[in-house]
Amino acid sequence: MKYFAPVFLTLLAASALSACATPADRPGNPGFVACADQDLDANLSDSLCHETRVDHSARQDQPASLFVRKFPALGNHQGEIWLIAGGPGESGASFYADINFFRQTFADYDVMVPDHRGTGYSSKLCMPEETPDSTGGLALARAEWGSCFGTLYANPERAGSFNRRNAALDLDTLVSTLGSQNTTLVYGVSYGTSLALEYAGLATSDIDGIILDSLTPEASDHLNGLSYRSQTTNQVGMALLDRCATDSHCSLGTEAVEIYRALLEKLDAGIDFPGMESVPNGDLRQLLGLLLDVPSARNRIPDIIGALSNRDSDAGRLILDVIQDAESYWSKISRFQQATSSIPLSAIITGSEFNSRPDLTAEQLASEKANLGFTSPLPGLLVNNRFPLYEPLPALALPATMPPILILQGTLDPKTPYATAAKHAASLRARGSVAMLSLTDAPHAAYITSQDCLAKPLALFAANPEAVASETCAPAATALTFR
Repeated sequence: MKYFAPVFLTLLAASALSACATPADRPGNPGFVACADQDLDANLSDSLCHETRVDHSARQDQPASLFVRKFPALGNHQGEIWLIAGGPGESGASFYADINFFRQTFADYDVMVPDHRGTGYSSKLCMPEETPDSTGGLALARAEWGSCFGTLYANPERAGSFNRRNAALDLDTLVSTLGSQNTTLVYGVSYGTSLALEYAGLATSDIDGIILDSLTPEASDHLNGLSYRSQTTNQVGMALLDRCATDSHCSLGTEAVEIYRALLEKLDAGIDFPGMESVPNGDLRQLLGLLLDVPSARNRIPDIIGALSNRDSDAGRLILDVIQDAESYWSKISRFQQATSSIPLSAIITGSEFNSRPDLTAEQLASEKANLGFTSPLPGLLVNNRFPLYEPLPALALPATMPPILILQGTLDPKTPYATAAKHAASLRARGSVAMLSLTDAPHAAYITSQDCLAKPLALFAANPEAVASETCAPAATALTFR
């Protein structure tokens, strides 16, 4: 996700989803059958699957197929909680590794996990190139890129229909037709928070509570948009080094910031350093920026800087070990064959709806990058976006009165900054009850790293959304510690 998806993911190719004839037995949820992949992973063992066809008339040229996986309530059924994945481009499979946390926390709710249009087992932008039976499975194989682009440019109207507004309309259709009409909760992550709020603006059925994990900036907040993602990442990275400078256990000592700046100056001057051959594309700024989302790898950033600066012969091995740590961290998601992120969908939506600087050039980007110590690959993808883009629809006004909202936000989030989320929260408070759970030193996507802090507030929110108050919690897994 460009708001959420980890670049280290090496996602598995998906196999075909075959039909299964065992019906679901819960009233009010028609058409669900036992999922064909139940036996592939213990987390999916009792999941139920459904495919829905939607057609939003004038808003799209042809119907789309939407895939939904349901995890039945473990307790007495009171309603549904809908998990809305990030991206754009991520499927609901990004939740599967942690699905038992959601099921236990919301024990009296069916956990409903849809695939956005364009992701997972829902209709794809490039068909058959992004379908399970194609050469690369859900991922695009090298030979499939040409025909994919051909398909997109041959029918740009169809490509433009895979937009955020239609995705919100999809969600409204799913909730109103597949839900029990009892309590309805919505949990969005990153881009999914934007989609959840879009849905709130057009919902035709009641929403009883909204949980926003890693809240994206308001649409008008251009300086914190995706084209400035490297600046956001850099703020968190430099905060990390400032903390290092005050920690007696940190290998860089009190001159942490100065040591790193000196290293970058020499690298930019073309001086070779042992170990740089292990840095992907030789881009240290980007590598360290990506590591900020993985707590254990993030804590090794000072060691990497120190090893390179000291010309340590083991620097290359250290870098490879930390990269392996990050890949292992994300592998729990990538083990699901459905988890492949859609690059075309991500590129089209981000380029069309989330780029506040469409005139940004590669030269300008390079100039900005030179002044930063930690960067994101995303702005570069916006500059080189060759996908057919669409004109975004005018912003949808939120209802005057919103359902209760709980925001989950890490204080060291390198993608959706804490201060920006707090500002957005203040704006939302004008429309209803808003509580914010501040997660000390947590990075992006709280449900992955901060479950020890989330369990009680989320369970309380499920029982009585307006009873949850703003508070701060320090997740054990996100402690900023240096060796």
